[in-house]
Formats: sequence, structure tokens, C-alpha cells
Amino acid sequence: MFENARLDRRQFLGSSAMGLFVAALPSAGFAQDAIRIDRFMALSRFATGHQHLDSDLGAGLLQGLRLENGDFDADAQALERKISETRAPDVETLLTALNRDPLRETLLAIISAWYTGAVAKGSDATVYTFEKALMYQPALDAVPIPTYALNGPDWWTATPPALLDMPAF
Repeated sequence: MFENARLDRRQFLGSSAMGLFVAALPSAGFAQDAIRIDRFMALSRFATGHQHLDSDLGAGLLQGLRLENGDFDADAQALERKISETRAPDVETLLTALNRDPLRETLLAIISAWYTGAVAKGSDATVYTFEKALMYQPALDAVPIPTYALNGPDWWTATPPALLDMPAF
């Protein structure tokens, strides 16, 4: 089948270059997304004061914040620069420094997303997590997460209890 198929040097170089270009596109995109997610997670750790945040949840919140605010990436980068410039040791110091700065809203949106598990407000809100929302974590060992589900949030994901033998009548 391929016995008579010959490529001259230009065809070979052209097809090789195109193949390398196409092969590099998806991986470059994934690497770039991973960098953005890593940067968002670092910004989130600073904003919330929590070091152990779920990166899968972070990816969802990042996407939601981008949908809510088309300039979110640029605002987040400006917020990173502001943290570096002010050398703020914690979020409270940064909030004071951002008193009248529009970046304050970006910072509060990140904090709100992590604490509520939702992006936006009111009937337009998209919930990304309920059980992992940071507002429930401090008292999780003593106070159950409020829910209308009889067995708690995400109860359907747990393995159901084994069925007992049916009683004989």
C-alpha cells in the first residue's frame, strides 16, 4: 500500500511541521490553564487564609468567576500585583489598602465564592459546592450542615446501608 508513496523533502518537512504544531496546541492550552488554576489557587489561599483548598472546586469557581466577570483574569492579575506592591501579610491588611480600589470587589468575589460555594447572587447564582463551602467548615465537628436532605448534603453519593432480610409474615 505504501510502497509507491514517496514524499519529497518539502512535503515531508511541511507535514512534519504541521504535525508538531497540531500536537503542541492542546498541551500548550492545558499547561496554560494549569498555570492559571495554580495562580488562582494561590490567590484563593491568600484571600481565604485557608491553605488546604480543593483544586477541583477551585477550577469550577474560577470558571464561574470568569463567566460572571469577563475581565476576571485581568482583575486577578492586577490583584496579584497589588498584593506584591503592598506586601500585605494577610487579607485584612490588603482590604484596608484596597479601600476605594475597584479590585476590592474582585477580592470579595473570590472570598464570597469560596465561603458560600456559589458565584453571583440571588436567583442568578450558580452553586459549585454546598458541603465544601468554607462557611460550614469551622463548626463541622459540632454542627451539621443545614439541609433539607434527610441524610445530609450529598447523601446519595454514599454507599447505601445493606438491606436486611425481609420479615416473614
